[in-house]
Amino acid sequence: MTRSACDHTMDRNAGHGPVLWRRTLLPACRWFLCLAASALPGSAQQVTDSQGLYAALSQARGGETILLAPGDYGTLALTEKSKFDSVFPLPLTIASADPRRPATFAGLRIENSANLVLDRLVFDYTFKPGQPLSVRPFSVKSSDHITIRNSVFDGDVAQGVSAKDDGFGYGYGLELSGGTDVRIEDNEIFGFNRGIVTGGTRNLRITGNDLHSIRSDGMNFVKVTDVLIEGNRIHDFIRSYASGDHSDMIQFWTKNTKAPSTGITIRGNLLLSGAGSSTQSIFMRNDMVDRGLAGDEMFYRDVLIEDNVIVNGHLHGITLGESDGVVIRRNTVLRNPRVVNAKTREKTVTIPRIAVAEASRRVEITDNIGPAFQDSKPGWSVRDNVEAQDVTTMRPGYYHKLFTDAQTGDPRRADTFVVRSGSVADRPGLGAPILQATP
Repeated sequence: MTRSACDHTMDRNAGHGPVLWRRTLLPACRWFLCLAASALPGSAQQVTDSQGLYAALSQARGGETILLAPGDYGTLALTEKSKFDSVFPLPLTIASADPRRPATFAGLRIENSANLVLDRLVFDYTFKPGQPLSVRPFSVKSSDHITIRNSVFDGDVAQGVSAKDDGFGYGYGLELSGGTDVRIEDNEIFGFNRGIVTGGTRNLRITGNDLHSIRSDGMNFVKVTDVLIEGNRIHDFIRSYASGDHSDMIQFWTKNTKAPSTGITIRGNLLLSGAGSSTQSIFMRNDMVDRGLAGDEMFYRDVLIEDNVIVNGHLHGITLGESDGVVIRRNTVLRNPRVVNAKTREKTVTIPRIAVAEASRRVEITDNIGPAFQDSKPGWSVRDNVEAQDVTTMRPGYYHKLFTDAQTGDPRRADTFVVRSGSVADRPGLGAPILQATP
């Protein structure tokens, strides 16, 4: 039976052991309210099945819109094996005709294509025994000018694999490999082992997405150039602690690569462990350099991390390896009150912090709210930060004095951590703008 994107995911609550898919008012549930009556530009052709879709694609010249009737369209494969050219001179849009009953795809393989927009669709992965944990049902490779927006990537849990895997998210939600000018906008991605895995892409925009109920990593990046990660909500992971996973919400790495990531902007994201598992938040180790396998040529370059809210339970709040040209400003980095008890209160491993590798050059850490900050050094500027702590009321910066409801409020809601008016943290331009006190 064809269902709305909201129905499609909400009824996954049943029968999956420890997994609980959480939904609030998320982008994938909002788009039918604002777009249902919208007209799509260009000439539009309606199709009702997979055969009709491929027939329309084979005749397309670019600029058209193909509207899909409700139903299951199997795997969308645009590769060199396709019987038509999928490099379109103008953007071609594939969208659901009825946003309340979106078309569904069980697989996605786009390779060596260009100028394609996928809009208001459901990409629904179903676990199959024998698949590896790293199975990639939805991938975009070596393709340019690709946009995926207003869509749902619906994962599944393992069954009959092992005690550490069963009942937890499996596979990768979306793989992006190579290509230029790729946009992932206003989607919901949930229920996978990893959410988005990216390597070698240039001019990448990942904005306005909602990632949750992930087992391991929310977003992975390696060897990317000019990437914007903005306005995403990453929250409520469901980890398999028996697996030994080192879960990260946003992770960059350099291991086994010959080029670093450069031109990185991470701005205005909400990273909330919420009612889920604690994770590392923004983790950008540079192991090629810190293990002595490379030098300056592998430093991350031109990194801007600003205006983010991080509420989590692991010391790696914002951790950045060897880099050249770093600005970390106006972030609010706090500990989730759910992880605080008599045993953990003073354990630094549960307190998110901001840390940059000492070998980094041209570093600016300013106007942040968080735990203790590094000392300034030649070539660095560490200033105008405010320390916040939840260990003891006797020390300055105690959460209750700085925030409205940081110790008893709902950790799934960012407004739990709004700055208290008149406190030392109530200064324009300090911390994440979304949490600044309202006049």
